[in-house]
Amino acid sequence: MEEQAPATIDRVKLVGCERTTITMSDRTYEVIALDEMIRISENDNSYSMIRLKSQQVAYKATILGSVVLEEKKRGDIDFHRHFSIHWENEISFPELEFKAPPRALSRRYRAGQSIELGLEDVPEYLVVYDDGVEAVFTRNETRDFSFSFSTGLYGTFHKEPDDSFTLKFKGDRLKPEEEGFTSQSKFIVSRSKYTGNLLLVLQEGATVSLIAPPVTTTEHR
Repeated sequence: MEEQAPATIDRVKLVGCERTTITMSDRTYEVIALDEMIRISENDNSYSMIRLKSQQVAYKATILGSVVLEEKKRGDIDFHRHFSIHWENEISFPELEFKAPPRALSRRYRAGQSIELGLEDVPEYLVVYDDGVEAVFTRNETRDFSFSFSTGLYGTFHKEPDDSFTLKFKGDRLKPEEEGFTSQSKFIVSRSKYTGNLLLVLQEGATVSLIAPPVTTTEHR
């Protein structure tokens, strides 16, 4: 028979957001990535500062670029037993590789920042806005997304053969007592010029949880 094993996330990119919260089996880390610096903390008195330092190497008149990570820490923080950092160059997103699956992983965004759907290989993103509105974005086998909001808005993003997207949605009409500028979706649709993935520009602060795919195991009886 088939049994459901715990969901897993093996790697995660540190994208542009206010912070990433990672809950492991025995620790919770808050990670902030700004330009050429990463701050990984357990609390105000226990944290590591990792900086990206460029190192140029000359070889046969060709300049080869490489990167060096410099770490300074305070307190007894030891995140290395939970994950390692990979950072290819100054323009790439830093990436964390987990040594054991995190129990939970979420990102905190402020208004105006963007969620990039499909950047991770996860089937679901749960968005909780500051006013309590919730939205779920679910990716299917064809890599399209469906979504539903607690406000009643729902729909799909469908990717066409020419790599364009078709957005279909349906929402409820406003009640007489509701204000005309009330937003059911709380996002503006855009697109990443680097990856082609959908970008949801948030109109209000929100916390976004990455829901990992369940892994099936087969047990023979």
